[in-house]
Amino acid sequence: MQTILVPPLLCSPLVYGPILDVAWARGSVTLADTRHDDTVAGMAARLLRDAPEEFALLGTSMGGYVALDVVRQAPDRVRALALVSTSARRDTPEERAAREHQSRLVEAGEFDRLVELAFPGVVAEQHETDPELLGVWRAMARAVGAEAFLRQQRAVMDRADARGLLSTISCPTMVIHGTDDRLVPVERGEEIARAVPGAELVLIEDAGHGVFLEQPEAVASSLADFLHRLDPPHETDDHRSRSSSPVGPRASRTDAPA
Repeated sequence: MQTILVPPLLCSPLVYGPILDVAWARGSVTLADTRHDDTVAGMAARLLRDAPEEFALLGTSMGGYVALDVVRQAPDRVRALALVSTSARRDTPEERAAREHQSRLVEAGEFDRLVELAFPGVVAEQHETDPELLGVWRAMARAVGAEAFLRQQRAVMDRADARGLLSTISCPTMVIHGTDDRLVPVERGEEIARAVPGAELVLIEDAGHGVFLEQPEAVASSLADFLHRLDPPHETDDHRSRSSSPVGPRASRTDAPA
């Protein structure tokens, strides 16, 4: 089974480093291109043009908006869905105003300043001073660049509200969210998990919006278990045992109530 990973806003494929082995053990892995379209629907359409007939789909933050639009456009092609650090709602007026301010900074030639100012929202408060996390964030943001960032911002600001779609999702779905997310509150993830029939909710402790960076092992373990139940890995029994290890102490898993 092919797995398609959709990156967050202003993030390069580096963000998915912690889970590449997990996904690759089940088949080929593709990184969606979110740099060239200025609408979420356009990003989803581009993904579908390049995708196989059926696939597993994982989207984080903006990537989650794209993933939900993929489901809207081609529900029968998505075999499994993982939504990480994301929301089904449109931006609030305050959130939209903040994005417009960020875009103005970049348009004024202050992309590097925007990258620095955005970092605290990417991680939990207790990780704001972590130089390693900041270094990874800078590297990802600069790989995306200012022009692609502005297109992504326009796409995110103009996205549709997807809450009405959630109850129609019929594929196995996992929702992952950091308990200390300050950019997209954990309640947004819980809302998705309640609305999607049979969705599984995984809360990652000691993590903010950047769960892959802050708690990579806990996220990888959760996704390994999810993918293993859908499609056993095409590797040795020893590898299969390691990949399907239970969720670590920094994560808690529940079946979301209907």
